[in-house]
Amino acid sequence: MKYVILISALLLSIVSYAQKWNHEIICAKDTLIIKPKARMKHHSEENDIAKRKPYRILQCSTRSDIGLRMDIAFSNYYYGDKTASWLGQHGGPNFNFIFVYDKINVGLRFKPWTIEPKKELDFNGQTLPTTANLNNIRFDYYVGYSFDFDKLISLEPYIGYNRTRFIVINEEELNQEFNIKNTGGLIIGTTLNKYFKIRNYGYISIFGTLGYGFVNYQKVHPDLDNGYVEWNIGIALKSFAIKRFSRRVG
Repeated sequence: MKYVILISALLLSIVSYAQKWNHEIICAKDTLIIKPKARMKHHSEENDIAKRKPYRILQCSTRSDIGLRMDIAFSNYYYGDKTASWLGQHGGPNFNFIFVYDKINVGLRFKPWTIEPKKELDFNGQTLPTTANLNNIRFDYYVGYSFDFDKLISLEPYIGYNRTRFIVINEEELNQEFNIKNTGGLIIGTTLNKYFKIRNYGYISIFGTLGYGFVNYQKVHPDLDNGYVEWNIGIALKSFAIKRFSRRVG
């Protein structure tokens, strides 16, 4: 937990000097002339088209509130001593898919990795050996909020739920079958992004995330403990839909 406090303080100090990022509006250089249509109240009335003057408009576009983000990262996990004695302190890939609405992020992280246990544990009378190939698969479901700053920097705290599964993928080789319970728990954290514009309303980001998972590993086995610290670093592609509108000039 001390790592969460220290790095969170560092992130806050970095962004405390930043200014709000203003969204960009792009307009065409050439204007269009709009000629108003005639209005007829009664057949006996004269057409008033001559009384209504044409006007010019610019066609403009800006960022829509709706967008998508896809991440790929490498994560590192730090468990308590009891869980680490079984799983070790390991890393793994992190694939992130996020639906964006304005500053709100709703995401799913898929984090698979295969490890060899550091020690043997018994599950329902079956001993899982250290030669097992154990898939540690995590799914994170979360919602976050993006605080946008100058120079395309953003700080994005999140809260969600983790679901963890353990699957032995070489059961035939071991000549055993294992039924290891799933577990899960609350997750919290924050992501610091530095975005780079690659096209209109499309960005690439270099980011780092620090989080904590209140995952109950004692549900998996009573000899384990609870919780883990996670940090990762990666790259992301974020793109918004385009909202088009007209602006009257002159």
